[in-house]
Amino acid sequence: MKKKKKVLISAGATLVAVLIIICWPEKKVSPPDNMLVLDTSKLENRDFYLSEETYAEEMQNIVEPYLNEYKVSGFFKGYDGEDIYYEQYMTDNEKGHIVVVHGFTDAIYKFHEVIYYFLQNGYSVSALEHRGHGNSYRAIDNLSKITVASFDEYIKDFGIFINTIVKPSLQENEKLFVYAHSMGGGIAARFMEEDNTVFDAAVLTSPMMEIEYGGLPNHAAELVIKTASLLGMEDSYILGSSDYEETYDFENSSLTSKARYDYIFHVCTQNKNYQMSGGDYNWITAAIQGTKEIKENAKRYDTDTLLFQAEKDSIVGPNGQNEFAAKASNVQSVLVKDAKHSILFTENETFIPYMNMILYFYEEHLN
Repeated sequence: MKKKKKVLISAGATLVAVLIIICWPEKKVSPPDNMLVLDTSKLENRDFYLSEETYAEEMQNIVEPYLNEYKVSGFFKGYDGEDIYYEQYMTDNEKGHIVVVHGFTDAIYKFHEVIYYFLQNGYSVSALEHRGHGNSYRAIDNLSKITVASFDEYIKDFGIFINTIVKPSLQENEKLFVYAHSMGGGIAARFMEEDNTVFDAAVLTSPMMEIEYGGLPNHAAELVIKTASLLGMEDSYILGSSDYEETYDFENSSLTSKARYDYIFHVCTQNKNYQMSGGDYNWITAAIQGTKEIKENAKRYDTDTLLFQAEKDSIVGPNGQNEFAAKASNVQSVLVKDAKHSILFTENETFIPYMNMILYFYEEHLN
C-alpha cells in the first residue's frame, strides 16, 4: 500500500513539474530603445509601383515579361554536390547588386514583384531556392514536406552561391547588398556573423530568430518536439502541418494584401514545385538550433542593417529579433504596425513606405 502511495505521489509530482514547464511564461525581451516605427503617413507612390486594383494584370502583362528579359537561371552544386536552383537578373549599367534570400516554404516566384522594383532602381539581383524548396534538390519524394538535418546546410549552400555565382558576376568595387525574409533572414544573419566582409548593407524582414508556437511558450514547445523525436517521429510532419491542399484561406494567411495573396495563390496552384506546406520534426529541430546560434553569435554581427519587425507576426517571435538587435552592432530595428509576418505582401498603404525605406537605405550605401 505504501509503495503504491509513493508511486502515485511520484507520478503526481512529475505531472505538476510538466504542467509548470508548459505554463511557465516566456521571458519577454524589450525592443531596442532606438526602434523606429515605419512612417506610413506620407505615401510617396512612385511610378513603378503596382496598383492593387489591377495587380494580377500588371504582374502578368508587365512584371513577368520584364523579368524574363533579364533572367538567367540554372543550378549550382550545393555543399553535398546536390543541385540548387538560382536565378539572376542583370541590368545594364547596374549601380549595385542585391541578393534575395527567401523564407520557409517560399520560392523565388514570391519575390518577383520586389525583384522588379530593384531592377527598376538600377540594381542587378541574384536569388537562390534553398534545398527542399522550389526547383532545388529534395531529400524526400514528398514535395509538400521540407526536411533538413542541420541549419548549417542552408548556410553552406548560401556561401557556395555567393562565392561561385554572385561574386563572379560583380563589377569591380561594386556594392553588394542582401534582402532576406523570414528563414532567409536567419540564414543571412548567421552567414554574416561568420563573415562580415561580404555584404555592404542588409535588410532583414521578419527574420527567423525565434519561432512562434501558437502561444505555447518556447520551452514547452521544445519539450513536445524533443518528445516527438524520441518517439521516432522525426520524419513526420510537425503538429498542425500536412500535405498541400488547394485551399483558399486569405483570412488566416500571413499576408494582408488580398490582391497579392490571390496572385501568389494562383501561381502556386499551377506548379507542384511551389506547393510546400510544412516541415518535419527534423526541420524544426534544426531550425530551433539555428535560431539559438544566431542569438549566441550576434555580437559578431556588424553589417549595417535594417531589421523590420511585423507587429502581428504569428510565425516568428519578436524576442529573438530584439535580443539579436541588442547584441549586434549597426542594426536599426523598424516596427511595422498592423503588419503580419509577410510584410512584403501588405497593402500598398504599408508596402510602399516599407519599400521606399529599403530603397533609400540601399542608396545611402552606394558611396
